[in-house]
Amino acid sequence: MKRLRNWDRIPLRRNENIRVEKKIDAAIRMMESERMRWLLGKKPILTTKGNVFGEVVTETRCDIVLHNAATIEIERNMILQELENGPKTVHQLHDLTGIPKMDIVRHLIALMKWRKVEYAGREGNSPLYSALVIPEKEAR
Repeated sequence: MKRLRNWDRIPLRRNENIRVEKKIDAAIRMMESERMRWLLGKKPILTTKGNVFGEVVTETRCDIVLHNAATIEIERNMILQELENGPKTVHQLHDLTGIPKMDIVRHLIALMKWRKVEYAGREGNSPLYSALVIPEKEAR
């Protein structure tokens, strides 16, 4: 729990239309993600014993990496939350989340690579994206 106290300092992009609950839900999902658990678990080892090459990582450098990873995870979770409510375009995701469109495109590419998002058709000239539903058996 001690590690979680500093996560309230993560600067989330502001937009009056975004409800605080969505950001909190995205942050909770971020803390439950395998990537963040792995990074947080490796921090003591990296800052004392070093990495596989024997290089000890400074506390500051480790915090920067954790901060950047947390910001990316929160933004991706905000996008996933919106896509779970139905297919959306990049423009709609931008309006709903306040995340810059170029960042949304980068996140969508990563989410498609990890099979969390798929192309769902077109709305006018804009592609639609939707969240992939993972069957119960695979989720475990």
